Amino acid sequence: MVKNNGQTREGYFQDLFSYKTLYVILCTAYVLGLLAFAIFMFETREELILLYLPFTLTILLLNPDGKIRLWFGKIQHKVLLLIIIGFLIATAVYFRSQYQSLLYERLGNYSNTDYFFSMILIVLTFILTWVEYGGSIPVLALVALLYAYWGKFFPGFLHHKGLSISRIIAISATEINSGDGVLGSLPQIGITWIAIFTIFAGIAFGLGVLDYIIKVTYNIFRKFRYGIPQIVVVSSLIFGMFSGSGAANVAGTGSFTIPLMKRYKIPPFIAGSIESVASSGGQVMPPIMGAAAFVMASYLGKYYWQIVIIGFLPAFIFYGCVALAVYIYSRQFLQISAGAEEETKISKLTKMEILDGLPLVIAIVVLVVAMSVFWVDVMLAGFFMIVTFLVLWVIWQAIRLPDKRELFRRFAENFLKGVRTGAETTASITNMLACIGIIVAVLIQTGLAQKLSFAIVEIAGGNKVFLILLVAGLCILFGMAATTVAAYILTVTLAAPVLLDMGVPLLVTHFAIFYFAMLGLITPPVAPCCAVASGIAQDGFLKICWYAIKIGMPLFILPLAFFVHQNIIIHGAGTMVAIFLIGLGMGGLTLGINLQYTGFKSLIKRAVYIVVGSLTLFYPHPTGGYLGMALCALFLVLELYRLTRGPEPQLAASKE
Repeated sequence: MVKNNGQTREGYFQDLFSYKTLYVILCTAYVLGLLAFAIFMFETREELILLYLPFTLTILLLNPDGKIRLWFGKIQHKVLLLIIIGFLIATAVYFRSQYQSLLYERLGNYSNTDYFFSMILIVLTFILTWVEYGGSIPVLALVALLYAYWGKFFPGFLHHKGLSISRIIAISATEINSGDGVLGSLPQIGITWIAIFTIFAGIAFGLGVLDYIIKVTYNIFRKFRYGIPQIVVVSSLIFGMFSGSGAANVAGTGSFTIPLMKRYKIPPFIAGSIESVASSGGQVMPPIMGAAAFVMASYLGKYYWQIVIIGFLPAFIFYGCVALAVYIYSRQFLQISAGAEEETKISKLTKMEILDGLPLVIAIVVLVVAMSVFWVDVMLAGFFMIVTFLVLWVIWQAIRLPDKRELFRRFAENFLKGVRTGAETTASITNMLACIGIIVAVLIQTGLAQKLSFAIVEIAGGNKVFLILLVAGLCILFGMAATTVAAYILTVTLAAPVLLDMGVPLLVTHFAIFYFAMLGLITPPVAPCCAVASGIAQDGFLKICWYAIKIGMPLFILPLAFFVHQNIIIHGAGTMVAIFLIGLGMGGLTLGINLQYTGFKSLIKRAVYIVVGSLTLFYPHPTGGYLGMALCALFLVLELYRLTRGPEPQLAASKE
């Protein structure tokens, strides 16, 4: 049947404008519901997730530009899509209405209806995580479920009696009070603590924060001879403070910085690798620090702002090493062009434009003060931050724009765009955490977590150093195949109790594993930061991975230093000394790995830098550490002086 205008009935229902409008309304309702929860806390997180996990899955299914929507479009099962959404609505209504009964009356004695709706959540979580993040996490969850059922066939310490199918479904979804599974504590963190910051990030960038960051960093660093590549470091640092995602960091800042570096004759693979390493810090740079920081706060029973304060020092050391490596490569490759400034098409900042960042700065101050001074809950503090930013943005734009209709149009358009971004990011992370919750449930319910912990200790032979190296390797291995938060959760579940028994504080273990997990962003075969950078730089993925690892090699060593100099994490009298020891030791390692030397003497020189940097970080006696620190400081001064006195860069045309 054809409508009067010639459009088919199918085409009518697929009208993109109408569909996208309805989807934005749905995202707005999703966000407003979470903001209302932040203010009123009208129910517990356990009750909230019963409604919001089905809502989350619906957001992912209906995203007109998302991977899942495209996947459904390819298989031409649009009716199936509507049926699935109908089941999700029914699941939300059922679990919410049966909450009290499931929690108190039927605990451990569930009905077939309970299992049916639980299976809907489990299956959809598997499928949507697979489409969004690839097969690594769902496959691992599937292996965990198979192990839970066929445990009696496994040998040695892996053996257990095996769980029935009904019991597996129960621990994965039906037992809503267990703290694990698709309705457990991990997705609950996703739709509360993580959500409030991803919503803020979406709104802030929708209202032009990214453009402001790029413009400010460019106008500052363009004045310096080797400042252009440092735009990558600083803009990624600032962007990472709010995005909390390495791949999003590359996509956001890299779309400008990678072509900019290429204009200055920095090879595409170097430009892509610099952006990849700098952007990976988005996972560890406060105040957002990615999803893992919120999980860490929950695991440790600490306030989120406490994790944020601890995270600043190692994050700045991280970016200091990246900045030094970038400077070294700038000296080697950068060619300055007289016409490069005009080619970038980035205008100079006016005094009024400089003040455009005030709403963002004041909003962050409000967040910090609310959490650290008034001890306000994370959700409520995040709400105050969002409201402060929006109010100040509107006031400032009203001063600058006399046309109020234009102001309202711009605000509405960008605000809704930001709300959609925040809702999609929240939904994606929450769904992934729900899938990981299945793995954690199996690890705990089968006793495998404890058994693997004992196995790790046995392999290490009681040697704490070897155990730490083993844990680091395991975490990086997980990070190669899964997301940062997945690698962190899986590793810390196994390793933290064991290291605690050996005298390592939980806080130190959690932060070290957090950093090790982050390195998966630049480590093949997944390396999402390098994958995005490869597309922008138009150069080989593996080549960019190799140089990213080389530039970031000292960062593989940084988390190990947390175990030796614990005051960098547990602040106290020795914190200042730890900062200098780690900072200068890491500087020596960065020089030794990245300086461009040729010949045998140069090889010896680099080896000396690496050895002295390593001794500064890990020598057990304070005297050796102080001596190494002094030598590293001397090496840094001499090498930086040598670099600045080297030959001037070529004045070459920078057009690609």
